[in-house]
Amino acid sequence: MGELGSIQMLKVLITVLLVILTSVFAAPNFEYQIFYGNLHSHTSYSDGRGTPEQAYAHASRYADVLAVTDHCYFLKIPVNGQSKTFLTQQAARNATVPGKFVGLQGFEWTAGSGHINVYETLEFISRDEKGDLKDFYEWITKVKKLAQFNHPGVTFGNFQDFWFWPEADKYVNLIEIGNGNWSSADIISDEMYQNYILALNRGWHVSPTANQDNHKENWASANDARTGILAKALTYEDIMDALWSRRTFASEDKNAKLYFYANSTIMGSILPYSGKAQLYIYYSDKKDPVDRVYIVSQSKIYELSELSGKDEFEYSGVFDIPDGYEWFFVYIIQKDGNEIVSAPVWFETNSPIKVNYVRVGPKNPNVNQNVQITFDIYNSSEQPEEGVLKVLVNGNLAFNEKISLEPFGINYDKNIQLGKLAAGNVRVDFLINNVVVQSITFTVSEKSGLTILVDKLHENDITDEFLAILRALQENGNTVLFAETILKDYEEADLVIIPTPKQDGLDFFKDLIPDEVEWLNTFKGRVILLKGSDEEYFRKYTEMLTKATSANSVDELAKILGISTTTSNVTKQMKKAVYIDQGHANDYYKDKLTKLEKFLKSNGFEIVYTDKIQNIDGMYLIIMNGKGYTDDEVRNIVNFVRSGGILIITSKSDYNNGGNTEDLNYILDAINSPVRFNDDQVIDEVNNYGANYKVIANGVRFYSACSLVLYGNAQVLVASDTACSIDSDGRNDAEFVDKVVLAATFTSNSGRVFVLGKAIFSDYDYELNKDFIESVLFKIK
Repeated sequence: MGELGSIQMLKVLITVLLVILTSVFAAPNFEYQIFYGNLHSHTSYSDGRGTPEQAYAHASRYADVLAVTDHCYFLKIPVNGQSKTFLTQQAARNATVPGKFVGLQGFEWTAGSGHINVYETLEFISRDEKGDLKDFYEWITKVKKLAQFNHPGVTFGNFQDFWFWPEADKYVNLIEIGNGNWSSADIISDEMYQNYILALNRGWHVSPTANQDNHKENWASANDARTGILAKALTYEDIMDALWSRRTFASEDKNAKLYFYANSTIMGSILPYSGKAQLYIYYSDKKDPVDRVYIVSQSKIYELSELSGKDEFEYSGVFDIPDGYEWFFVYIIQKDGNEIVSAPVWFETNSPIKVNYVRVGPKNPNVNQNVQITFDIYNSSEQPEEGVLKVLVNGNLAFNEKISLEPFGINYDKNIQLGKLAAGNVRVDFLINNVVVQSITFTVSEKSGLTILVDKLHENDITDEFLAILRALQENGNTVLFAETILKDYEEADLVIIPTPKQDGLDFFKDLIPDEVEWLNTFKGRVILLKGSDEEYFRKYTEMLTKATSANSVDELAKILGISTTTSNVTKQMKKAVYIDQGHANDYYKDKLTKLEKFLKSNGFEIVYTDKIQNIDGMYLIIMNGKGYTDDEVRNIVNFVRSGGILIITSKSDYNNGGNTEDLNYILDAINSPVRFNDDQVIDEVNNYGANYKVIANGVRFYSACSLVLYGNAQVLVASDTACSIDSDGRNDAEFVDKVVLAATFTSNSGRVFVLGKAIFSDYDYELNKDFIESVLFKIK
C-alpha cells in the first residue's frame, strides 16, 4: 500500500474511532434536579412595592427560589430601628421550606459602570461612598460573598467592558443575560448575550441567569422567564452550592429542562486541559420543541441541525480543544422563539498564568496594514508567579519575554506589533513555559477598496445615521478604522472622515492639536468633515483644515461617497417636536402650558401632547410628575434617550405625598441616571417669594419642589445654600442631603436628561423662569 493509501486508511480509522467514542459515550448520572428561580427582585425596602415577606409568599406559588435584592442606597434607612438587610434575611429564612421553596437575601449595588447583585450578606456597599468598580472589587474580595453581574449593556453599563480583576473572579460567579418584568418572556437580548461572551473572553468564570427584576407585586409571576438551577435538593444549602458552583441556565421558558456535561462533568465546572472534549446535552420540553441548537465555544460555533424539531433529545459528540483555555456552552432557540443558554464548561491548563481578551487590530487586517495583537496576562493564584511568555505566529517565534506577576496580578492591554502579514489564515499561539495557554486565528485579506479612518477622539458627533453610512462602506468592500490615540500618521488610510464635535462635552477635548492639523493638511488622501451639532467647532475645523471637504448632513456625506443607500434606510432624523406627557396624572395639562407652547411654536417646534409613551420621534420629551408607566413605556423612554433624545423630567415635594418619586426614579434607574428624586420637600426661609416652600435659587423659582440626590457624574444647574430639606410626609423616607440641588443634567448615551425638583413651565411660573427655560433647557437664546 502506498503512502497516500496509508494516510487515507489512517483517516478512516480515526473517523471510525471518533464515531465509536461518540456512540458509546454514556449519559452522565443525573444527580442534580432542576429548580426554577428568580434571583433579582425589589420591594418597598428600596424602590419596589410590598414587603420581603409578601415577595417570598407570592413567589413561592410560581417558582422554587426567590432572591430579594433591594438597592443598596436605600438600605441605610432602618425599619423600626432594625437594618433592612437583617429583616430581609430573616424573612427569607422564615419563608424557606425545604423541598418546597428557598428564599434568598441580597442587595443590588448600582453605579455608572453597572449593577451587581450580592447574595447572603448583612454587610453592604453603597455607591454613595463607594461608587467605583474598583471599590466594589476590593470590597467583594474582602467579604468573600457570591455576586452576579446584572443586565449588562449600554443602558445600565457593562462594567467597563467587564474589566477583569482576577481575585474577584472567585466571587462574581453569575451573569444576568435575561432581565425584564414585562408580560412577554422575551428578556434575553442579543446585547446581554454578546456581553456574556465578552465576559467569558475577559476571563470571568460566570454562569448565565434570567430574572425579572421585579419592582411590583409580581415576583416570579411577571412572565415565564426563569433561572434554571441544578441542585441536589431544594434546600438553602444545596441552592447556594449550585449558585457558587455556576450550575445555572438562563431560560425564557419556565418548563425547559437542560443538562450539559463535558467529560461526564456537569456544566459550570473547570476541567484540566485535554485535546478533546466529550460533550453531552439533554433537553426536554414536551410543549416547546427546539428550532436551533448550538454549541458555542471561544474558538467556534457549532450548529447541531439534526436536533431541529425535537421536544426531547440526548446528544453527545467529541469536539477539539484548540489550546489551553477553552470554554463551551449550549444555546437553544425554541420554535416559539424562546431562548435558553447554559453555563459553560471550561478546559484550562494548570498554569496559573493566563492569557485572555486577545484582540487583533485592525479587526479585519489586509496586507497593507500593520497588525497589532493586544491581550491581558494575569496570575490567577494567590502566590507570586514567574514564567516565560512566547508568542508564535504560524509556528514562528515572534515575541519572547520573562513574566513576573504578584498574587492575582494582571497586566492589561499588553500589545505586540506583528507588522504587515501575508494574505491568508494566521494563527497566533501564546505559550507559558512552552505550554499553549491561548490562541487566536484570523485572516489577512488582499487589499480591496479604501481604508477609511474615522475620528472619535474629539467629542465627535457620531450618530446612528453616520454609523449606518460606515456599515454601508464596509459592505461595499472598504475597511473602516477608528483613530485610537491621536489623529496622525495613519499611513494605511486613503480617506479621513471627521464628524465634528457635538454640542455638549468639554472644549479641551474638541480642539485639534497642532500635530493633527499639520498631518491632516498634508495628508495625501481626502479629508471630509461631517457637520456636528456644535456649529462653532464645525466652523473652526473648516477654517483650520483648508483641504477638507465639508458635508452638512449625512445625506450629503452619502452623496460625496457615492453610496446609493437611500435616506429612508440610512438616516432617521428626529423631527423638531416637543412631546409632553399628559396621560399619567401629570402636573399641568395643556390648558396651563399656553406660554410654553407659544414660545416653542414661535421657534419652529411642533407640540405633541401624548397620553402614552410610544415611539417618540421628536427632539424633546417632557414628563411632569407622572406615575403608572408601563414597562413598555419605560423601555420606550430609554430608547428615546439612547437614540439622542432630550428628556426633561420633573417631580414635586412630598407634601401630602404629592411627588410620584417611586415611579419617576424607576424611569431614572432605567436610564442609569446619576441623579434621583428625593422624597422630601425643599423649604427656604431666606430666599423665597411669599412662603418658605416657594423657593428661589439661582434666579429660578420652584413652587413646592423636592431636592435631587446626586450619585455620579452630573452637572448641577440650580442649587441653594440657604434652602433645606424636610420630610414633609412624615414617612422617614427622605435621604439626607448636604446641599439642596434643584436642577441637574447629564448625558446618557447619545441623549441628554434634565432633572428638576418641580416643573417650572406652567403659565403661573413661566415668566418668572423664562430665561432658564429658553436658554438652558431649550438653548434657544
